[in-house]
Amino acid sequence: MRKATEYEAVKKYPLFAGYLEHFNQTSIDNDIPGMLSFFYIQGQLAVPYIRLPWGPSHLDPRVHCFWIQSSRTGKSIAWEFVGDILKDCNVPHDLYTSGTDAGLIGGFEIETDDEGNKETVLKEGMLVGRKALNFDEGSIILNPNKHSQETVLYLQSACNPVGSNNNTLVKHTKLGRIETESLVSLWITTYPPAGVKEYVLTRGIFQRVLLYWSHWDLGRRMNVSQIRAQSAMKSIPKLSVDYSDITDYFKNLDTKMRNRVLNLTETSFVEWDAMERKEQEELLQSCMTEMFSADDGTFYPAMYDAIEDYYSLLTGLNPAITNVVASFIPAMENNTVIFATHMALLDDSWVITGEHVDMAKDILYDLFKNLILWLEDEVEIGPKVAEKAAQRGKWATAYHQVESVELGNRGEGWRMKSKVLKVYETQNDCSRGSAYNNFDKWGEGLFDNAKDGRIAFIRMKEGAE
Repeated sequence: MRKATEYEAVKKYPLFAGYLEHFNQTSIDNDIPGMLSFFYIQGQLAVPYIRLPWGPSHLDPRVHCFWIQSSRTGKSIAWEFVGDILKDCNVPHDLYTSGTDAGLIGGFEIETDDEGNKETVLKEGMLVGRKALNFDEGSIILNPNKHSQETVLYLQSACNPVGSNNNTLVKHTKLGRIETESLVSLWITTYPPAGVKEYVLTRGIFQRVLLYWSHWDLGRRMNVSQIRAQSAMKSIPKLSVDYSDITDYFKNLDTKMRNRVLNLTETSFVEWDAMERKEQEELLQSCMTEMFSADDGTFYPAMYDAIEDYYSLLTGLNPAITNVVASFIPAMENNTVIFATHMALLDDSWVITGEHVDMAKDILYDLFKNLILWLEDEVEIGPKVAEKAAQRGKWATAYHQVESVELGNRGEGWRMKSKVLKVYETQNDCSRGSAYNNFDKWGEGLFDNAKDGRIAFIRMKEGAE
């Protein structure tokens, strides 16, 4: 993908560009997730107030992100920055690293009061209510087991439009039935797991999130290390936009959106604050056709152009992958409307124009193209399954023909990486460069990595063969 600074939305809105400067200072060379994190925050701020008409139903303004990238490349520290913004803007947020379904949607507990009386109390889970949630367990979505399949379904439901029946989370327990809605925005991260199957992509969760995949080779890692080293022993440079300007923007936006709802529905703040969520939702849907308007002369032509561009990416694809890719287009259409709404908010406008749609498409088109590349390169679809299996077999063969060593407290079973590459070269009659490229493409996900001094070692992951 292009650098974030090349997108029209970043060029047009200084506040947006300033936000990215702060993000990039924290998580280096991750400007695309940085760009998405802005919409992620803005979507969570907007979800209590905005519904967008869409055919017989509606959309909500949330943006859910699924970030696939190697370990120790800035994903965790990126969330620290996002979390700071959310905290300073009084937006609830949490981190989910592991746990049970009860941790996600809640569960009943029996409590005893001071007099010894027992009562059943419902403890809310992390998917309940309004919240920005970092789900640091993305691997269970890409490689679900029997235990995690239900978790994936809960996440899928949480991504459905707020106020729709499909957004309801239901769980039956021995102590009773749990039924709740979710206004949560999901920020899902994971390392690139091996062996992602086609059937995983048809489960529905992927069509509800914006998936961004990025490969980090050693050259990219070294470049980031050098950038970090350049900042050592120096004061933090002053950026074009102050941090307080960013948080003030989000805080003011929250107030502006709430006042818009109150004015359209002729409701006082006190009345709104006293309402149950169901009553608030009814009001939001009653005024959603008035909240924003579309510029008839530009909005619809731009939407038609965007749809045409998305479908153009299917041209020339392997038939085995075409249907899977096509299943993402309705989500791209939805996100085009959602992102265009975000652009209007940046413009301080309640009219969505063709320019807003074009800026949204500009970003989403590249994300869709990136998704297709990931599907082509990493996912086991159709003939790709046989090719990947063959390559995995070749790397396993080369690995087992190299002497095994023990690396101190790292354990046994390690092989010198350069020797494995040499064996692969010989067995497959290819150059050293081709061996390295094939390792990055086919072999890397099979092995754990370690160094002893300057020498690189690899060890086959459990269950990788």
